[in-house]
Amino acid sequence: MASVTKDRVGTNALITMIGDWSAGGAGPLHRRLADAIRQAAETGVLPPGSVLPAERGLARALIVSRSTVTAAMNDLKADGVIEAKQGSGTRVVGKPPAGPPGATRLPGILSVPSRSEPGVIDLAASTPADARALPTVDVDLDSLLRAGPRHGYTPEGLPALRDAVAERLTLGGLPTSLDEVLITNGAQHGLALAFTLLSSENDPILVDEPTYPGMIDLLASRGLNAIGLPRRSGGIDVAELRRLVTKHDIKVAYLQTSVHNPTGLIAEDWEFRALAKTCDDLDLTVIEDMVLADLRYDGSEPAPIAARVRTANVLAIGSISKLGWGGLRIGWMRASNTVMERLVRTRLTDDLGSSIPSQVIAAGVLANFDRVAALRRSTLRMRADLAADTIAEALPEWSVHAPAGGLSLWVQLPEAVAERLAQAALQAGVMVATGVSASVDGGYTDHIRLCFDRPEAQLIEGLKRLASAWHSVNPTSALAGA
Repeated sequence: MASVTKDRVGTNALITMIGDWSAGGAGPLHRRLADAIRQAAETGVLPPGSVLPAERGLARALIVSRSTVTAAMNDLKADGVIEAKQGSGTRVVGKPPAGPPGATRLPGILSVPSRSEPGVIDLAASTPADARALPTVDVDLDSLLRAGPRHGYTPEGLPALRDAVAERLTLGGLPTSLDEVLITNGAQHGLALAFTLLSSENDPILVDEPTYPGMIDLLASRGLNAIGLPRRSGGIDVAELRRLVTKHDIKVAYLQTSVHNPTGLIAEDWEFRALAKTCDDLDLTVIEDMVLADLRYDGSEPAPIAARVRTANVLAIGSISKLGWGGLRIGWMRASNTVMERLVRTRLTDDLGSSIPSQVIAAGVLANFDRVAALRRSTLRMRADLAADTIAEALPEWSVHAPAGGLSLWVQLPEAVAERLAQAALQAGVMVATGVSASVDGGYTDHIRLCFDRPEAQLIEGLKRLASAWHSVNPTSALAGA
């Protein structure tokens, strides 16, 4: 997290705090900027008494007009969020937050208002562009009535879908029975259930660094302390994991063991074995994220950690949102029978089960799994190559991490200006996610994540606009590319 020194907030620090401000919310730019600063103040990221940067310098850093910043500040003054006193600058007022902060990463990435603006190309959200990857599934009323209880509530999930998930997991090297599967409203719902069951406020949780942006919001909403485990390769640094678990007395870890989001890297089989042994040695409970397991470009399916541990407790979580479509909102959890009973009871406190029509469609996707997965892997590999080649030609100073799976590129910029680039990109008509959105420590300010799972023409146009935005942020690059 960016720091505040002697109550004065530096321009770069404030930019980090407000994140992808121009991509979130609705309305004109000044209102979005005001909303982002207001949220930072309300969540305690920007503490009471903090002195904000001068308007002129902030406008220059944000690549907006001075009038935009002035209008935003006037809105915040009218709402009582800030006050200006002659000789002491503009300060944040108000009381510290009473509870944990809400979501700060996902709104900028999944911002509907910004995405729906005419002509904006979305390369920020790491999701399929649309539902065209879904196979045709015939659903009628009779099939729905036969699929489950007539009242329609299925807290564990439809038996047919649970059985299909169990079969897929078993084929992938993790022997699973129907009773060990719970159907959820997407993987995020499963993660929320897992942390509700396994953790209490202020607990330290080991998390990949960088990581899935939604994980950062989820931990913050529960008042949990994220301890970052650096992921510099596809594998997991077992020695560092052991050190951090021992140092912080960590009981629960969230680990992506298939394709890592956002880097697109994968682990080798020997790394899985070493990780499983370490989890046993430490008696570590692992929430294993397998959402991208089906999208390794080489089609391999190494047995997950859940299949390799002897004594450690592992909750495996997956989804078909990346394989099929995010709007289907169907995921799953795999756990022992004892843990599964507790998960169902936990779920029933605020959710009575997933939509039966959605579950029937999901079962149809799994019935066509081999065909759907093969097509998706082939398409993603081609799009990844296209994106990497386009960037190499238009932006040779950027460093692209070649992915081994997944939907996104993890790109390193030559300078720590990802936030400025994201703002300039939106003004150029393209959305990207910054590295900060995937960092538990507020790092990776020199990285961006680009989703290439888009139609070819749209992807090329989006990257063209991104290159234009980069040249506006980095005039030297613009001259070089002229």
